[in-house]
Amino acid sequence: MLAGTPPGHNDSSEDSQLNTPNRLRGLVLMLLMLLMLVGACGGGSGSSSSSTTASSSSSASSSSSSSSSSSSSSGGSVASWNLSTGENSADLVESLSFQTLVIALDTLTVSSSSSLLVVGTKSGGVTPVTFNGSTVVTVTEDSYGLTIDSTLPATTLLDFALSGTYGKTITFYSNADFKLSLNGVTLASTDGPALNIQSKKRAFVALSGTNTLSDTTTWTARTLSDGTSMDLKATLFSEGPVILNGTGSLGITAAAKHALASDAHVRLRTGTLTLSAKKKDGIRANNALVMDGGALSITTTAGKGIKVEGKEDTTTPLGFIAINAGTLDITSYDKAITASWESAEDGSTTVLTDDPDPRVTINGGTITISTTGTPCDTCTDTLAPEGIEAKSVLTINDGTLAITTTDDGLNAGERLIINGGRIYVKSSTNDAVDSNGTMTITGGLLVADGASGAEGGLDCDANTFTVTGGTFIGIGGRNSTVTQSVSTQNTVSLSNAAAGLLVIRDTAGNVAFAYTIPESSAGVLLSSSALKTSTQYTVYRGGTLGSYTEVFNGLYLGSSSYTPGTAGSSFTINSTVTGL
Repeated sequence: MLAGTPPGHNDSSEDSQLNTPNRLRGLVLMLLMLLMLVGACGGGSGSSSSSTTASSSSSASSSSSSSSSSSSSSGGSVASWNLSTGENSADLVESLSFQTLVIALDTLTVSSSSSLLVVGTKSGGVTPVTFNGSTVVTVTEDSYGLTIDSTLPATTLLDFALSGTYGKTITFYSNADFKLSLNGVTLASTDGPALNIQSKKRAFVALSGTNTLSDTTTWTARTLSDGTSMDLKATLFSEGPVILNGTGSLGITAAAKHALASDAHVRLRTGTLTLSAKKKDGIRANNALVMDGGALSITTTAGKGIKVEGKEDTTTPLGFIAINAGTLDITSYDKAITASWESAEDGSTTVLTDDPDPRVTINGGTITISTTGTPCDTCTDTLAPEGIEAKSVLTINDGTLAITTTDDGLNAGERLIINGGRIYVKSSTNDAVDSNGTMTITGGLLVADGASGAEGGLDCDANTFTVTGGTFIGIGGRNSTVTQSVSTQNTVSLSNAAAGLLVIRDTAGNVAFAYTIPESSAGVLLSSSALKTSTQYTVYRGGTLGSYTEVFNGLYLGSSSYTPGTAGSSFTINSTVTGL
């Protein structure tokens, strides 16, 4: 056994040493679980339980909503989770109470103001902490750095408050959820991760002041107490969930592996997180990435921005991404955001109930994405630098998105749904918006600028393309054909449009649609509620718009006057699909 591994350590919880607030909390949770079981047995086919809100996130549209009592699109149970918003009451830290241990990294000293915790004298590099006369925490200095091991049960939660500077790895073991307060911390590990959380329990990371984590390309292999290899994936790595909040900032610079990784899920509630990864991904998680607020900036020079892999699980098959609020800025070599699990990963497995649901839902926030890699399908290591990819369903309910990519801007494996938001997508070599299944637009603003040739602005192959609302335009080599039988809002398609101002105006002089085409486009598809059935329109090129309320990436909103340029085709809308 290498240094840094507590002898005989296990991750089981004890039932002794209770404190009153957490005992009551446990009893309440047990009662709620009992009531849920009773309701499940007595409810009819239409009954369902509702999950407790984990954050003040926006409500997702019913077309993509999946509550804690429902199943994922691949059939698995998703207890405690809402896959469309990421709501999970267990991620709330506000209802928890903690006993604080202060660890000063400059001097490697431990102290506590809690009357329940007694810090002992350091001996042989080990500082013991007792609770009711029993040693429950050890802080050990070894060749790899600092190892903090807590065997306290879930009835007494600890807050490890770190401050100062340290040049090695800090490793955590804990039998219970814990809080990790970073108060102006600088961790520059010379070998391995800066923060290494070897616990499957929740780590509530509270940010105060300016904090930085970094590593080098040196990563010596380590083993656990049972002789198995220690999992080391990122500069900040956790076996369990990582929930970040606070008023401070955390910067992570990864030289060898991912910047931030969890074998469970990652959640950003508040705070500022800046990640830079030289060789791998900015964020890698197995189960989920949820963003409720704060600011997240990611830069990668060889990897992806955010990747949620998804793992088969008979209890909670997750694998989703939900962005509810905040500011997200990603510049990545490979995909910027991907929920990547594919059914092909099942191999010959016939059981589907344990399959993850790799969906992505955008409920709000400001998202800016740029990918830089050159797509390559024939390379040994294929590269597809897409903007946002969901292997199942991609839903945009709200938010402001600016996406510039070298591959597809938006990509969905099964369904792509736009219910709202302000979305600009530009792809230099592929489709701007692409669904391998169906596409539905019910609202929002969308400018989709795709590549020429066989690529285009809006592509869903020959699958159903439904339009019931919104204002959008798709330009490029081509666009998919809108399905007339299921669409209720009028659409117009044009061919071979030159660059310049395009205006559609009725016989009374009212502007129904105006857009400046940035480059010559073989295919143009547009739609707006201002395009009325049984109304005659004329297409104009050039001219001058006298007044308007806004220009959204070339799309003019609220246009009220127009000095005509060159008149082109005239047409009357008699159906929801009009081709010119």
